[in-house]
Amino acid sequence: MTYEKLTYSGTQCNNYLYFSFDAVFFDVDVVTNELLLVPTSVRIKKEPVPKSTSWMYRIDAGADTDLEIYLNKLIDIFENKVDKINRLKEKLKLKTRLQFVIYIDIHPDSSTPLFGLNKRTIDFLSKTGTEVDFDLYKADTIGLLNNLEEE
Repeated sequence: MTYEKLTYSGTQCNNYLYFSFDAVFFDVDVVTNELLLVPTSVRIKKEPVPKSTSWMYRIDAGADTDLEIYLNKLIDIFENKVDKINRLKEKLKLKTRLQFVIYIDIHPDSSTPLFGLNKRTIDFLSKTGTEVDFDLYKADTIGLLNNLEEE
């Protein structure tokens, strides 16, 4: 049996989420200086990849399945910066994104990740015109997929 390697992450769960500013190219230092917040990572457009520039602020959840805790931490950081975010978006022609990267453990006794987009989060997303994206991966903490591939 063959499994999609693009959605199979191996044996570890490493859930995280991030808020990002994205465009083909922009000066990421302008965002850092305006928000008074150091990004956890930056990607600068190059040929052939990456195809765009991103300023990202990431919060790691590890194997924790209650992602709402981490979402609230992220909103805590950015909620009071709505006006600055919108000015940056307009001035630099940026898009904003709330990205969830979620690992689902295929172990039958494991809980699936949970989170909610509460009113506060929806309000923030609406005020900033932020898109939400989800990347889902399978994590095999018990080696089940390796056993099936050997058969």
